[in-house]
Amino acid sequence: MRSNEECTQIGDLLPEFMAGRVSPADEQRIRAHLEGCAACRARANAVSLLQHTPVPVPDPDRWECFVSGVVDAAERRRKLVDPRRIWTLVAVIVVLAVAVFLWVRFAT
Repeated sequence: MRSNEECTQIGDLLPEFMAGRVSPADEQRIRAHLEGCAACRARANAVSLLQHTPVPVPDPDRWECFVSGVVDAAERRRKLVDPRRIWTLVAVIVVLAVAVFLWVRFAT
């Protein structure tokens, strides 16, 4: 069983190790640790997969459409929760409630 501190140190070095940018001493230390630590081996495999997975570059036309769509959706949402609309709705409900109350009270 390896210490958490040692695993943390090795984990921090894994991306550089995978890229071949560690000193020979660190490389030897990392290899020895990976031989005895299954959790760090799994983490190393995950780092390797991430480093070899291409990052897609968005199409500029689609990106522009996406950004404008997000902005439009945010504007619509902002308009839906406009405080003036809420207060207007509350005022209409209060006026209707008072009108119904007065009608029921004085109509009979």
